[in-house]
Amino acid sequence: MSGKQLIREEEVQLGGDETQGTVLMTVGKLLLWMDLIFLAFVYSGIKGGSHLYFFWFTAQAIVALTLLGIGRAKRGPLTD
Repeated sequence: MSGKQLIREEEVQLGGDETQGTVLMTVGKLLLWMDLIFLAFVYSGIKGGSHLYFFWFTAQAIVALTLLGIGRAKRGPLTD
């Protein structure tokens, strides 16, 4: 069995925690990018007397960072 074929079989057999960790990290990264959109409204919201965008930004950032942390723990190191 060649080395390339062995690597391919290992990739196919990945699943479970590695896949869940990767998905959680992807969702966390997407939330952080979406959070940048709300960051544009934080200053104008606070200036106008509303703290909605600030609280929304903070909550979304906490959830995203939590998902990134859980995903990294589930996925584990990429190299052995």
